[in-house]
Formats: sequence, C-alpha cells, structure tokens
Amino acid sequence: MNSDFKDKAAAAAKKTWCVLWNFTLNTGRRLKILGRYTLACWQQQKINKASHTLGVKTFQALEQGEANPLMAPEVNGAVQKVKELKEIKEKNYQAIAAIREKICSGGAQPAPEESGGEEGSQ
Repeated sequence: MNSDFKDKAAAAAKKTWCVLWNFTLNTGRRLKILGRYTLACWQQQKINKASHTLGVKTFQALEQGEANPLMAPEVNGAVQKVKELKEIKEKNYQAIAAIREKICSGGAQPAPEESGGEEGSQ
C-alpha cells in the first residue's frame, strides 16, 4: 500500500512537472509570436512608405511624359523594394505559423486508452 502511494505521488509529480514545462515552453513561444507580430507591424509601415514612394515616382514619371512609367529606373527600383518588403513580411508570417504549429503539436500526448474488453459491445 505504501509503495502504491509513492508510485502515485511520483506519477503526479512527473505529470505536474511536464505540464509546468509545457506551459513555460509555450509561453516562450507565444512571446516569440508577439515579437514577430510587432516586427510585421513595423514591416507594414515600411511597405506603406515604399508604396507611397512608388506612387510619387510613378506620378513624376507620368508628368515627365514617360509612356510606360513602370519601365523608368526609379519606378522599377521602387517596385522591387515593395516586392522585397512584402516577401520579408510573408516569411515572417510563415515563421509565426511554424511557431503556432509547434505550440499545437507540442502539448502533452494523451495517454493510451486501456481496453477493458468493452470494445465492440453495445
């Protein structure tokens, strides 16, 4: 009886430790996600500024009589900058998705169900 109590206490302590460890690990992962979202907001501001610059340069190219303003070197450079910033932001969101997947799959695994011979009986 005494060894039963010790075994149950050890199992409870182990389960408590695992839950606490999982909680701590996931809290760290959530803080990473928060940092990534902050970075994404900053990147969105940079995209907005680059888009504004693209619009200004396109308008200037049109005022100069350019038939196809996207072929102007200044405008083409601004387009490339906007594309690069959007790719960086997309990679950031992919990293957030990967962290979320770790959180979802990193939980405690369910204990295997013991079959008491009641399967299949109705």
